[in-house]
Order: sequence, then C-alpha cells, then structure tokens
Amino acid sequence: MNLADSERIAAILERQGYKAATEKEADLIVVNACSVRQKAVDRIWGKIKKWQEAGKKIILTGCVLPLDRKKFARKGIEYTDFRNENFFNIIPRNLSPITYIPIMTGCDNFCSYCAVPYTRGREVSRPLSDIMREIKIAVAGGNKEILLLGQNVNSYKIKKSKYKIQNDKSKCKIDNSDFIELLKKIDNLPGDFKLNFLSSNPHDMSNELIECLADLKKWPRELHLAMQSGDDEILKKMNRRYNSSQYLALISKLKTQISKLRLSTDIIVGFPGETKTQFNNTVKICKKINFDKAYIAQYSPRPGTAAAKLKDDVSPAEKKRRWKILENLINK
Repeated sequence: MNLADSERIAAILERQGYKAATEKEADLIVVNACSVRQKAVDRIWGKIKKWQEAGKKIILTGCVLPLDRKKFARKGIEYTDFRNENFFNIIPRNLSPITYIPIMTGCDNFCSYCAVPYTRGREVSRPLSDIMREIKIAVAGGNKEILLLGQNVNSYKIKKSKYKIQNDKSKCKIDNSDFIELLKKIDNLPGDFKLNFLSSNPHDMSNELIECLADLKKWPRELHLAMQSGDDEILKKMNRRYNSSQYLALISKLKTQISKLRLSTDIIVGFPGETKTQFNNTVKICKKINFDKAYIAQYSPRPGTAAAKLKDDVSPAEKKRRWKILENLINK
C-alpha cells in the first residue's frame, strides 16, 4: 500500500518539475512512513540526522501516528498528507513491474494491535469505474500483473455497506457481492495478465467469494489470509472475530474447492500475555496448514491502540526465539 501511494506521490512531484534522484543526489527526500511497526519508524530516525547534516529538505508523509508526528516535528520534520480527495485519480508513476491498484483505503475492523484505523481512517471504497479505468490503462501499457490493494478487500463496496458492522458477524450476512463483481469484471477483460489482491480478512470470507475465486481464469491461485495467532484466547485479545477452529475450517474449504492453492499468512509473536503454550498452539496450527509463506512480526505496541494498554510482557529475546521457530518452520 505504501509503494502504491509512493507511485502517486512521485507523479505529483514530477508534475511540479522534480526529477527522480538517488538518496545521495536528492535535494528533497519524501519519507512515506509506516507507523504500523516500531521498527519501520526507528529506521527513519536512523537516517534523519544524516539527511539534515547534508542540507536536504525532508517531508514526512504516509501512515504516521499522531504521537510519532509530534516527535518528528520536534526534530523539525513536518508532516504533509498527500492523500486528499483527488489522490486516487492521479495516474501513478510505475516504480515496479507490478501494477498496484488501491480499491479501498482505511479499515473498520479495529484489531487491538493495529494502527491502521488511526492512520488511514475508516473504510472508503473507490468507485468501480475509476478502478476499471486505471486497470485498462495498465493493461493497454503492457503490464502483466495487477494487484488490487485494500486493508480488507473482502469488504469492498460499490455503494455504501449493505449491512451494519457488528462485532458478532454471525448476526449479519457476510456480503462480498461487490468485491465478487469487481473480480469478475477484471477477469473478463481481454489481455494476458495476472490478477491478485491483498488482503482478505478470514472473518468475512463468504462461500460465494470462494466459489468465485475457483472460477477465475487470471487469478494465480495465491491467497494471503492473515491468521495472526493459532490460540483462541490470543485471537480474542486481538479482536480478530474468529477462532482457530473457524480458521482451520475456512482453510479446509478453500483447499477443497481450489486446486493447487498456495497460502501465505501474517503471524504476530509475543503479543501481550502470550504464554509458551499459547505460542505452541500457533506452531501446531502452522504444521497442520503447511503455509507456503508467512510474514512473521515480533509484537510492538502502537500508541493509541487497545493492545497498547496491555503489559508488553514477553521479552525481546523470547519474541526473537519464537520468531525464529516459525521462520524456520515455514520460510526456510
């Protein structure tokens, strides 16, 4: 998502007469930051002094929590938000062989550890016509891979949400119809290109969406489905709205209906209060599922989130130990 935003920011700057440069040559450095993990913020602090000593102008933008913005401002780094109401109408300057197409921004899920609703706001979907126009331009230009982006693409809505968001999803029908319509329209476009998307939330993936995926011609049978933990108590603390049995049942359904499916996931180790037994529950479920890839994060509290009020009581050394176990199990 940040790379997709950077491509639009680059286009804005080029319109104003700026030219791309290396970090050493540049007069202006735009830092498109991500406060979702502390490590990403720390990397910026490591470079700012060097840039300032070299006399470079620095602009901070992107997903930056209010507390982080204040800290940067004290160092003379002001925040600029490029993402106004016309931001997604800008044709991006492609910086990658993949064409990134944001279909929505923000999130309504409020997972307890996550900063996204506080940095990107609530869910807003782009008009279907705008998305299709951008994809047609990319395909006409010879692009071979389209990647649809959203914090939770399942809840893409052409019109306003057809159901009220509730904590207990069993009380309302899961409706992926608008996302399904978008996928079918793209899949039916002429041209030799691959279609994929990031990312889906397990708690609202409907049977209808699974049936749609099984029928798509341009989708490469690769699905990213964030699990985060294999322990029910930790999942509840994370406000993930599903338990380990429900996640396993969903994976089983996907593998049954979609042949040769490759699965990737996100996992957080060292969430507040996570015991060794609870971590081992995550290891067990990973062995059952046999993911093709996992993005494993060591938990870091984000100011303003619900989890930040919990005691961060798993030591850095233990977080690293747990990270290594899963890294070796899944990604080695």
